[in-house]
Amino acid sequence: MTLKNRYEEYTESEYLNIINRLFQGGFSSEKEHDAFVDNIVSTSEHPNGTDILYYPEQGVEDGPTGVLKTIKQWRAANGRPGFKIEE
Repeated sequence: MTLKNRYEEYTESEYLNIINRLFQGGFSSEKEHDAFVDNIVSTSEHPNGTDILYYPEQGVEDGPTGVLKTIKQWRAANGRPGFKIEE
């Protein structure tokens, strides 16, 4: 799975796959795990950082779908670009 540098380089399904992979675990090393966490945090630009992954706000689904929804809503509300169009 190739990690990209910017949120808008991902399609929505690619980004959800990255989040799903993080939640599934089974990484070969802590370095690989950290790369996924860092990629989600840096590309999402969400001000809550890793908290969106590990400490969702009250009423937010604690899982990949909840993380994705939180990121998408925040980005839309703050004028950030969305996902690349699915091909």
